Amino acid sequence: MRAFLVGLVLLAVAGLASGQVPLAPAASPNDVLILLQSLSISPELKSELLGEVPSALATELLSPRVAVPFLQALSTLPQVQIEQTLNLVHEALEEKFIVDPLLLEMLKGLRLARPWPEVMGMLQLRFALLRATRRVLQAHGLVPMTPKGISPSPSTKLISELAWAIGDYLSSGGSPADAVTMESMVRERLVRLRGTALPPEVVDPLIAVLSPALVQEIAGLALNPERR
Repeated sequence: MRAFLVGLVLLAVAGLASGQVPLAPAASPNDVLILLQSLSISPELKSELLGEVPSALATELLSPRVAVPFLQALSTLPQVQIEQTLNLVHEALEEKFIVDPLLLEMLKGLRLARPWPEVMGMLQLRFALLRATRRVLQAHGLVPMTPKGISPSPSTKLISELAWAIGDYLSSGGSPADAVTMESMVRERLVRLRGTALPPEVVDPLIAVLSPALVQEIAGLALNPERR
């Protein structure tokens, strides 16, 4: 997990040259819970989050050094935007995705002063890609239906990295119709992460069958809600 988080932080730093996201390396799980308790959101949503966040922190699906600046930034927004964001985060927590990348994506948009619809739209796309990636990889037998062992499991990390690679391609203006270029960028990323963030025994089966059709299937599923 440490190598995976280091990779996420490096990606965040590299991608935010004009909108740096300061992390909170000394933050603790208790800091996260205190900030969450202080937010002006509905009691129902707060209760739901408090039911998921401690477990996510304990299993390293969420890290305090990302969650603390995220919640601090979120607290400055109107309540409707806070709740819209946290409803999505709650869904991601319920589905046991690694949520740090989603929080970093949100922070990036806020630091760059992007319009709210753009910030939320990107967050929704990233989440849709996580769901689509898991669904497609499960359908192809490339990840288990129920991850076992350590958390986050290697298959959960694989889903996150593949979804993020496709999302990076799309968010940079890449066309989902150009599946060959998209597959090439995804393959390059997976090969680079092989043996560091991703164990060879987990990523090699995917690399062996990776194709333009497979990445296009994921992108199409994420971009077309009626197909999910």
